[in-house]
Amino acid sequence: MMDKARKAASFNTYELTCLIHGGADIVKQRRAAFNRVEKLTGTLDPSKLPCSYGNMDREQAYDEGLEWGKAAFEDGITHKHTIFDNITPRYVLSNASPFGLTTVMFIPTLRLQATAEQRAKWLPLAESGKINGAYCQTELGHGSFVRGIETTATLDTNTDEFVIHSPTLSSTKFWPGAIGFSCTHSIVVARLIIRNKDYGPHLFMVQFRSLSDGLPLRGIDLGDIGLKMSYNGTCNGYATFKNVRIPRSDMLMGNASVSPEGEYKKSPHAKLSYATLVYVRTVIVRAVAFQLAQALTIATRYSIVREQGLGPNGLATTESALIDYKSQYYRLLTLTSKAYAILFASRTCDAEYAILRKQQDAGNHGGLPYNHTLAAGLKAWATQAASDGAEDARKCCGGQGYLMTSGLPEIVASVTATATFEGENYVLWQQVGRYLFKLIDTLADRKPIEPKMNYLADGWAHFSWMSPLATWRPSDGCVHVIHEPCSARGEQFLDANVQLSIYRHRALRLIFSAYTALRSSSLPPAEAWNEHMMNIINVARAHVEFVVLQEFVSHTSTLPASPMKTVLVNLRSLFALSTITNPASINAISFIEDGYLSLSQLSTIRDLVNSLLDKLKPEIVALTDAWDFTDASLCSAIGMKDGNAYETLMNWTRQIPINVNAKKDGGVYKSGWDGWIDPVLRARL
Repeated sequence: MMDKARKAASFNTYELTCLIHGGADIVKQRRAAFNRVEKLTGTLDPSKLPCSYGNMDREQAYDEGLEWGKAAFEDGITHKHTIFDNITPRYVLSNASPFGLTTVMFIPTLRLQATAEQRAKWLPLAESGKINGAYCQTELGHGSFVRGIETTATLDTNTDEFVIHSPTLSSTKFWPGAIGFSCTHSIVVARLIIRNKDYGPHLFMVQFRSLSDGLPLRGIDLGDIGLKMSYNGTCNGYATFKNVRIPRSDMLMGNASVSPEGEYKKSPHAKLSYATLVYVRTVIVRAVAFQLAQALTIATRYSIVREQGLGPNGLATTESALIDYKSQYYRLLTLTSKAYAILFASRTCDAEYAILRKQQDAGNHGGLPYNHTLAAGLKAWATQAASDGAEDARKCCGGQGYLMTSGLPEIVASVTATATFEGENYVLWQQVGRYLFKLIDTLADRKPIEPKMNYLADGWAHFSWMSPLATWRPSDGCVHVIHEPCSARGEQFLDANVQLSIYRHRALRLIFSAYTALRSSSLPPAEAWNEHMMNIINVARAHVEFVVLQEFVSHTSTLPASPMKTVLVNLRSLFALSTITNPASINAISFIEDGYLSLSQLSTIRDLVNSLLDKLKPEIVALTDAWDFTDASLCSAIGMKDGNAYETLMNWTRQIPINVNAKKDGGVYKSGWDGWIDPVLRARL
């Protein structure tokens, strides 16, 4: 069945693999790296039960993470590649590895926040693996609210040192990856105190453990925070500091400095500290595209081989595959379109960040607010789409998807974490909203805005006849900014420009309506913001979805004509149109509530979605195969490339320790029978 499904594709899967990963050379390099690491960790044999599905306690889970992490980290150093800098060999973000914080946060922060002298000192040590880094910000009492961080770094001018201290229980660092038992050094976020004056959170390099024996240094208490839903291969930990002294020169002074006499100088660009967050969020966006694709690869393969019922009409003479039911391939294909949408949006995020870094190197920091907002918005949208989508893919596999050996619970749990770390999504949505409203304030002052946001300027001109703020009342409800309804008919809705116009109209209407309501509120600003918060979040989401569609269009329209391009264009249309009509689509009503789209047009869009599903169904295996996941990286009994779901599932099941041990006693779980079951039965004989 799997071979037949693969042969149904109209395009060359390898061509799409090269597009996803950035070229044939990179694909070759990646395959070699994965093979080496999987060989070293003993996971190349698909018939062998992965050790994580055995009787693994907390220590053993950490040991496995150390084994995989060491293999991946050293492979990068030995073979001079960055494949595992941001993801593990199982496609989880590298902060899931005891060694991963070095590459995903520690080194990037040094590059962005340290002086040239500090970079020369610390980067060679980190890049060569002579120290193992972490990033220590989150506290027991503070997460997203960084300004509330309580850990202090007090300057002692007599000794030219900072004293790092945890003054309260809630100031305990709690959650940072690798700080439990793995890292030797960490960048610590602490409040800078000079002569009793608080300068707010700054970054400090702190050595946590001895390089000779791994013992915590004096005054530092470290440990693991325990089992989590996922990420158990690393030691997310806690840390408290009791008057720990570090050299004054170990404050990262790339953007702010303190002299031996205690003179504080800050960069004129107050938000340069956001650069690390921008970088990490771009990494997250790309990573969750692959995690969603992992879940879909497993669910799609299982749907091909799993037979259930007598077909959609109930008249088949033999059982039909799950994939033959429209509800199944509707869910899988619409989610697949989201995975590709996230991927292409992440490429734009990466490219914009690269441009920003070049500008910053030249002393131009003007692009930081735009990039910060782009990364924040895409992180919020992509992680929610990926976590929700991975869970739905799990449900597509029925009861088998609930088994740990399906690989899906671990994927769901790990991708779900991305919705809260490095910025809780509902906080990020508000940051996007603030940026949009600031741009409108700028337009109202007749000043230019960031060119990449000029659709707002066009909208401002187009909707300039809106009711003046002075005459608008909350009882007026939504500001009507529609000039004329959408005129598209039939297959015109498959046109990229039509799709973009629909998303653009919705975004502009919501943005200007919410802006008007907020600015005309009689409440104090903070209360007004809270009052209108859900509308602001809807505004941010509409803007980001417009951006995502723009990038889907941009990355597919420039491809040369080919069967692959045809499939990707259809996939883009499926993403655009199903987002409008999908019952599970968040705030889909905002596409139609002002009458821009009519009921008959919605009916047309639904018909087109149905047609697109039928066109794309033969491509579904190729669209997931193209991500090029190895069997070991999926770690799934039901998602193997060969499609032998039942054989692998039973083979792995028989290897589960409780079954192996029971077999030794003739098939009875001895301690359970003798200790509990037999006494209950005997008492009632």
